[in-house]
Amino acid sequence: MRAVSLSNRGGRKNNEDCVGYARAGEIWCFVLCDGLGGQLCGETASRLVCDTVYGEFEKNPEISRTALRGYLKKAVEANDKARDEDKYNMASTVVALVTDGRRAVWAHLGDSRLYYIGGGEILRITDDHSVAFMEFEGGMITYDDIRRSPSQNKLTRCVGDMDNFMPDISDVTELERGDAFLLCSDGFWEYVTEDDIEETVNQSSSPKEWLEKMLDVLHKNEIEKNDNYSAIAVMV
Repeated sequence: MRAVSLSNRGGRKNNEDCVGYARAGEIWCFVLCDGLGGQLCGETASRLVCDTVYGEFEKNPEISRTALRGYLKKAVEANDKARDEDKYNMASTVVALVTDGRRAVWAHLGDSRLYYIGGGEILRITDDHSVAFMEFEGGMITYDDIRRSPSQNKLTRCVGDMDNFMPDISDVTELERGDAFLLCSDGFWEYVTEDDIEETVNQSSSPKEWLEKMLDVLHKNEIEKNDNYSAIAVMV
């Protein structure tokens, strides 16, 4: 199993995204977060959530839905504890993948996504916890329109409210050789479409090559003052 990551501030002054990983024996935990709140609160939140998730994984490395839910719950608790008068809006998205290359489980809160690719095709995509995704589900806009919707950044769930702790967690999935995963923030998938992801993964022999090709697509499509963008590419 091979993996590579990137995180860039894009056209913004600060990078409120964070990526991280940890390994325990044959099991890996990959984490990507997109901080919310501005005034450095986003940077603080994304780093705190990222560190907490893979830190909890290191204490209890396990490929299970229960364990992964526990990692995310600890992150929400840590975020709540860290809030003070100057950081009352501190929050973050999170998407996490735990895998040993034979099995995998993933979870998320917010609109940072995970794409699971098998046989060169996208098999699953996490559902955004956003108003724009609700508009798509209601038939008001198309799936691709989510990228351009003014409601795209209006989140319905995130790491920031223990009373609304409802992460989406996958079943434990059996993997095959050649499967791949992409974890990315909205600043990445806004400019890299599902067709782009499939086309580039089928042209690549390594996660590094795949991520570089997707980055080329992003740069062709990005606008001035684009958002922070981050991604983790994993190949089995």
